[in-house]
Amino acid sequence: MADPWITPEELRAHLRLPTIDAEAAGEVIAAAQATIRAETDQHLDLVADAEVELTGAGAAVLVLPERPITAVTTVTVDGAVLDPADYRWARHGILTHLTGVWPLDSAVTVVCTHGWNPIPEAVRLVCRQIAGRAYLAPPAAGGSGLYQAESLGDRSVTYARDSAGNPITGQAPTEYERVLLAPYARGPRSR
Repeated sequence: MADPWITPEELRAHLRLPTIDAEAAGEVIAAAQATIRAETDQHLDLVADAEVELTGAGAAVLVLPERPITAVTTVTVDGAVLDPADYRWARHGILTHLTGVWPLDSAVTVVCTHGWNPIPEAVRLVCRQIAGRAYLAPPAAGGSGLYQAESLGDRSVTYARDSAGNPITGQAPTEYERVLLAPYARGPRSR
């Protein structure tokens, strides 16, 4: 598995806490990464020589599922290795057959390198924000339970709850975070 996108120390600094439970921080960081991967429909970490199985659609273009593509090592169609002069690939995952089409229902296997190294700062920022909200969430909501409510004098604040009175974890990306993640997501919004 790839390295975490942020460290517990970075999360501690982001939350401006004097100390942090490293184990709990690691758990919320891993959960934040999973949330971001689900939101973008991308793995994001750099993966070398990944084998991708596609099905020919009778068209000249196939779309690889991960982005960015940084290298294509081999392309095979129904087990036959294609000459690199017969195809072209693009960073955004477009694989174009230059001398024909990808035969309908053919097994197209692409060995490629994809992902980011290092992880883009915008993705790391969203990871810090999601992990921070989760870390501060009450234990019943999947957080570390650092803050559920606080009071100062005659004022008190109880943190977000849903209509049933259950604490909200803050695990879902906000609209602003979705905008930050859009360039890294699968599909036309990544272009």
